[in-house]
Amino acid sequence: MNLESFFAPYDPPRSNFVEILRYWTEQQPDAPAFYYTDGEDDDAMLTYAQLWERVRALAGHLQQRGATGGRVLLLYPPGLEFVVGFFACHAAGATAVPAYPPRRNRKATRIHSISKDSGAGFALSIASVIEQIYSNKDQAADLSAIEMIASDDPSNAAIDAWKMPTIAANDIAMLQYTSGSTGDPKGVMLTHGNLIANCEYIVHAFTPTRAGSGASWLPTYHDMGLVGGVLKPLFYGRPNVLMSPMAFLQKPVRWLQMISKYKVSISGGPNFAYQLCVEKVTPEEIATLDLSGWEVAFNGAEPVRPTTIDAFAEKFASAGFRRDAFLPCYGMAETTLIVTGGPKGQPVVSHFSADGLNNLQVKQVTADDDDARALVGCGEVIPGERVEIVDPDSFQLLEPAKIGEVWVQSPSVGKGYWNDDAKTRAVFGASTADGQGPFLRTGDLGFMHEGQLYVTGRLKDMIIVRGVNRYPQDIELTCEQASDVVQSGAVAAMAMDFMGREQLMIVAETVRIRNHDWNAEIDRIRKAVTAEHELPPDAIYMVRAGSVPKTSSGKIQRHACLDMIRANELKIVGSWSRWESHEPLQGSTSHSQPKRPRLASEQVSPEIVSVVIREVKAIARERAGELSEDTNIAIDLGLDSLERLEIAHSLEKIFGGRFPDEALQEMETIAEVALAIREHLDCNPIDILAAASEQADLPLREVKPEDYTFALFPEYKRLKQTEQTLMITGLPNPYFTVHEGLTRDTTRIDGRDLISFASYNYLGMSGDPEVTRASTEAVERFGTSVSASRLVSGNKTIHGELEREIADWVGVEASVVFVGGHSTNETTIGHLVGPGDLILHDALSHNSIIQGALLSGARRRPFEHNDFEALDRALTEVRGQYRRVLVVIEGVYSMDGDFPDLPKFVEIKQRHKCLLMVDEAHSIGTMGATGRGMAEHFGVDPKSVDIWMGTLSKSFGSCGGYIAGCAELVEYLQYTAPGFVYSVGLPPASTAAALASLRVLKAEPQRVARLKERSNQFVREAQAHGLNTGQSCGTPVVPVITGNSLLALKLSHALFEAGINVQPILYPAVEEAAARLRFFITSEHTEQQIHDTVEEVAKQYVAVGGKLLQPAHAPQA
Repeated sequence: MNLESFFAPYDPPRSNFVEILRYWTEQQPDAPAFYYTDGEDDDAMLTYAQLWERVRALAGHLQQRGATGGRVLLLYPPGLEFVVGFFACHAAGATAVPAYPPRRNRKATRIHSISKDSGAGFALSIASVIEQIYSNKDQAADLSAIEMIASDDPSNAAIDAWKMPTIAANDIAMLQYTSGSTGDPKGVMLTHGNLIANCEYIVHAFTPTRAGSGASWLPTYHDMGLVGGVLKPLFYGRPNVLMSPMAFLQKPVRWLQMISKYKVSISGGPNFAYQLCVEKVTPEEIATLDLSGWEVAFNGAEPVRPTTIDAFAEKFASAGFRRDAFLPCYGMAETTLIVTGGPKGQPVVSHFSADGLNNLQVKQVTADDDDARALVGCGEVIPGERVEIVDPDSFQLLEPAKIGEVWVQSPSVGKGYWNDDAKTRAVFGASTADGQGPFLRTGDLGFMHEGQLYVTGRLKDMIIVRGVNRYPQDIELTCEQASDVVQSGAVAAMAMDFMGREQLMIVAETVRIRNHDWNAEIDRIRKAVTAEHELPPDAIYMVRAGSVPKTSSGKIQRHACLDMIRANELKIVGSWSRWESHEPLQGSTSHSQPKRPRLASEQVSPEIVSVVIREVKAIARERAGELSEDTNIAIDLGLDSLERLEIAHSLEKIFGGRFPDEALQEMETIAEVALAIREHLDCNPIDILAAASEQADLPLREVKPEDYTFALFPEYKRLKQTEQTLMITGLPNPYFTVHEGLTRDTTRIDGRDLISFASYNYLGMSGDPEVTRASTEAVERFGTSVSASRLVSGNKTIHGELEREIADWVGVEASVVFVGGHSTNETTIGHLVGPGDLILHDALSHNSIIQGALLSGARRRPFEHNDFEALDRALTEVRGQYRRVLVVIEGVYSMDGDFPDLPKFVEIKQRHKCLLMVDEAHSIGTMGATGRGMAEHFGVDPKSVDIWMGTLSKSFGSCGGYIAGCAELVEYLQYTAPGFVYSVGLPPASTAAALASLRVLKAEPQRVARLKERSNQFVREAQAHGLNTGQSCGTPVVPVITGNSLLALKLSHALFEAGINVQPILYPAVEEAAARLRFFITSEHTEQQIHDTVEEVAKQYVAVGGKLLQPAHAPQA
């Protein structure tokens, strides 16, 4: 490329940057090469001579240490030391590997993955960063294989030892690791020739003048910041001003002030940077700017929005900015930087049919067309390069009216990915169907129109937010690790253009589980993604198992997920979005690194804390909730980096002074912000008190009627919508049916006698004459209530009798009874474990178990239904991380009528030293030869289970629940369990009924045998008729699965009309495909009743549109 006219009268070499630096040092030794500014008053400078001396001195030391031919990590904070370190690598004959130093309070996971992949043996940084790394045991361990060298330490200078290396154009100059991936780092191999070629292309596209200068706030470890802010200006031989990204993001006007102060002619950034200036720079600040010398305002790294171009040009016209300074461009790390751009002049904005673009067709329309979509051209193809639009599947070259993948052939395309030949061949070595190549596959979709490249989307799934890339796979893995209920390999993370910006959307498929607190899972995901990737999600959708679209090979189809979001087709079980939420995150405890106790010197002023909390609330608004010193502003509140910097800027205005960049990186909790204010800002006691006394001018949320009127509660309105949906079917509401008498094998409703399968009076104890007599006598003796907690004066003799009978029946030392079955689980689980403990429970556990787990504050993790091997794997993985682990299973599961392999669970709990709790609500009285439950059924020692729970309302014809186990457990619960201590004792009537039922059962064990016979008969005959009874086997709970809620509703009604009462179980109580009728069998049902019922069910099932299965044999009990 002929650039003589630009460089005249100079003739710099174009071989490598070491020679270029030497040349400019010889030509203009005292001219400034680089400035570094904090955006206010503190500026630093390196002349060409100073830079050349520093580079040779550090390169000599690197050569002495044996770095020649190796890879060197660059772990610099923003500043001029990066420039010295980068060029010193080249001068030492080493390969530079730009990265970013790990934050003080975070692990160096990404740096570790890059150092491991690159095989770097050395790292350059400044002394303070190296000291920080060594003081953090995690970071020190991650980087233990690296020799750290401080470039600002004079002892690391060896200019006399430096020897100019032999540098060929095809030698690797640097590894540019694409931002985002930690698990699968991709380092682009860029040669010295690549760097030179790309700088030549930038000169051609930008057509700068010899009098101009540049400015950049972009991070130097990023391709645009490195090439545009460091390489390009040295190639030009013109000065460049560098500024920290933090300085810009915290106060965007600093970028424009830098351009104004230094008379900058070339500067730019991603689209969001211009939009941020539009939103944040005030008219008073604009009045101080002079942007008339800004000749090239390049815009790239993310989609360029025409609305942003228009808004920026209009807002800053009074400061001398010209719209024709905008120069949209396109490029990527794989091409060093630029691919297309220019020519200078008005940016090209064209309008195309939106419908056509969606169908990969290009049809130009007028701006006033209803179907018009405005697109900004990304510039022309630069001479020496070739850009083709290719069908990504057939590899055919496409005609101009078609949209396809953008393929690039250019001297600035890198050699490939380091240590990854397969990806290199696939991405860098592509050939068209007719054999043309090699091309770089960009993964971007676009088309050429009138000489301009238009980029319409991404074939690859890279997430680009504010010009920084994130790999969706990394975010998806974080989601899986954050929540126990997220299906592995079934999460989709995507960027969606919504409300004027790219939004991070997450769709996570869940395990099959009922009655779950989805908000808690969403909070965990939000906090984990924010902490790990510093990118708060904008929307999270938890969806039903099997509903995330995948290819036939099992790969997530992220674009199909986006389409389902837009079409509202997701099968959502729980969701949250930033634009709809008015709820704060659940809790304000930090999820970052554990906090050590603060030293006396670190105690924070309450007044400063109050100011910080006030300013945080002003930005976070409804997301704030209850704040404390330990609230993590980013992770707990989900604030993005710009919002956090806005808080910092407001605090600077209140107290005066400025936070240094490193402090901005490290401040996470409110206490850390308060300490940083004390350390870095100009605050005296009077200023602090004045600031604390000011009333916060918070933007208050309007209190709406739906916030205080029950009829307008969204939850209530959803209930009414569900009822309305039921009414549309024309079927009566099956719930809250009024029964007019005793319910055993039959019941009476609206004057009709029906066979009843809707109550769990399994052994017919409710209504038994002996049970009724005992209950009546207890009322006469003790009254209708014990009128107090049993701890004080509500303890009656009959309570002790019942508890001793239960303990004897179960086969353990003691028991304690509670007034409700649901509350028994809630208070026991919620009381026995807490934070620092783990609860592992069956995925189909009853709601009372879930609620108890949530109440406890312990970590909760479900395992697949009845899968003891999954439990074993989980315990093998995590047991050592928790103090106390409680495993909870049920005896008989109330929806499916199946049961666990208890001996297996006992063996696992003993091996892993856990507590095992068995909920016997539906198995006590129904399982085992005499009804003593699961221990009797399997012949295991009852004492091998730590906690037996049961209810008194099913087999024992009463009400309430019990816990049975060792004496110590029962004593502890009696004196401390809130649901026992702070509740009235079990009423005398209920106590006596349960006690009498137990005694009747002891005398009449044939009731249990008869119940088993009736249950087996039902299953056997139902399956013979082709009804789907699921996994029920030898238990009194028998489902008839319809696979459709409406079908279940119709069948229930048809049976009611035929004289059979059975309840439907509909979505969302179960999955739609698992909708069913649930039959509770009792010992009081006759053989004839069972036979007639099954006949009628099969008949009505066909009548309402059901399809019978092939008859099958019943499972063996």
